[in-house]
Amino acid sequence: MRSALIALILGLLLLFSGCIERQEAPEVLEQETTEEWKADGIIGDGEYSRSVLLQAPARQGYSGGELAVSWKNDKEHLYLALNGSTDAWLSIGFDPLEWMKNADIILASVQGGKAVVLDEYCTGNYGPHIEDTMLGGSDDILEAGGSKSAGRTIIELKRRLDTGDRFDKAFSPGGAVSMIWALSSNPDISLKHNIAYGEGILSLTGGEAAADDGAALAALTAREKDGLLFIWEEEKAARDLYNGLYEKNNMTIFLDLVRSESSHMDQARAVMEKHGLAVPPDEPGIFQNQTLQEMHDQLLAEGLQSDQDALTVAAVFEEISIVDLEKELSASQPDDVRTVYEGLLAGSRKHLRSYVSDLEGQGIEYQPRYLEAEEFQEIVKS
Repeated sequence: MRSALIALILGLLLLFSGCIERQEAPEVLEQETTEEWKADGIIGDGEYSRSVLLQAPARQGYSGGELAVSWKNDKEHLYLALNGSTDAWLSIGFDPLEWMKNADIILASVQGGKAVVLDEYCTGNYGPHIEDTMLGGSDDILEAGGSKSAGRTIIELKRRLDTGDRFDKAFSPGGAVSMIWALSSNPDISLKHNIAYGEGILSLTGGEAAADDGAALAALTAREKDGLLFIWEEEKAARDLYNGLYEKNNMTIFLDLVRSESSHMDQARAVMEKHGLAVPPDEPGIFQNQTLQEMHDQLLAEGLQSDQDALTVAAVFEEISIVDLEKELSASQPDDVRTVYEGLLAGSRKHLRSYVSDLEGQGIEYQPRYLEAEEFQEIVKS
């Protein structure tokens, strides 16, 4: 079994009740592109090759809403459409270091019938985010258009995968990009979002025509199937662990990351179902893999002792998750499975940074247990 786990074993919706309702899987839909892309604020049926509906329920300070993200890419450009449940502004951010920090942000609205799209960069965990040009960068939105009606705003835009601007994230065909999103009902972009926010994964194609599905399915080996099942249950263990810790201490970080881990489970579930693999029953705190069962139970017991212990065991879990995902990625994997693993790995690295940062805020220096010191420092300081 996984050595890191064995070594460990051996050695917001119902906020006031402490329960968090599980969200439906944000299924990534794929289709053949049959229409020419136009930045006209109208999303054609065959204009984009992939789409996903991201949803966030009502919670304290937020009314709840959704953002439909559609995209396609070639070897040089990303074509993106955002359809949000707001008539004010919406935003999407790429590859944040921690929370919002260092995110490449696009903030957009429709004003006077015209799309206003800002190419921004976030300098802190929760802001501020300002236009790249104010930091010495460049505005790299090549084309944009939008429309607004019936309480919804649509923005379409085009940018290079690699703009050459140090305040823009460089994307690669076939890569997976961690993203965050937010919606506001206030037209003033200086005010905080108040409808909804969340995160997801943007999986780019290789820039070529999509491979035949039958060929992709045929590539899965028994080893790869076992790996997918394990990774799904490991993401479930993270969700259940953080849910249990939140019920005890009501720390916001766990509330947010429960939703993130649910999204990670959904990413793994989607590729499992695509390959015809059965997904185990999703019963909280119950796992088919006994190593994961013991790990979850032990870490939960340790984490319930104090807030500091809770943050520490969560950081430990993310280390283990990173080790296991890197192990899977070191083996040969079909492109669709590899893309999901890369997205999950980016998420685990971000979560580790968040836990380590919160511990530092309490005057505690976290020491890695499973990652090499050099890799750990690269992750938390990158």
